[in-house]
Amino acid sequence: GEGESVADYEDILVSAAAINVPMICSNPDIEVVRGGNRMICAGALARRYEELGGHVRYHGKPDREVYGHCLDILKIEDCAKVLAVGDSLRTDIAGAVGVGIDSLFVIGGLHGEEMGLKPGEAPDPDRVADFCAEANVKPSGAIAAFTW
Repeated sequence: GEGESVADYEDILVSAAAINVPMICSNPDIEVVRGGNRMICAGALARRYEELGGHVRYHGKPDREVYGHCLDILKIEDCAKVLAVGDSLRTDIAGAVGVGIDSLFVIGGLHGEEMGLKPGEAPDPDRVADFCAEANVKPSGAIAAFTW
């Protein structure tokens, strides 16, 4: 939730790790942006749990299995008909690239601050290319923001 931190979960993570409770992390994102607010996500808790010696099984982007399952459910055999849209290079874009799906990087989301963007500011294409290269991920394209 808004305003929460990994430290808010420390006691339960420590207790669970002490008795070897396995964790299933269904969303490996470390942070998400909702309504313009940054919040921790399940991946942040999983990371801390591993630091405490706990065992974590990840199931979510960028896991190839997730994409295969979704494509099967949708009965899509031709990945050329799919575009993955996301604001996380580590999960959304890396996952899509890993399975050969075109990807559209939403720059103004999760990585906007890292790139020094102000809300509504158009990103410099060279800076975007450098940022993606630093992350060792190459999206098919990029947009400043995504609105629905």
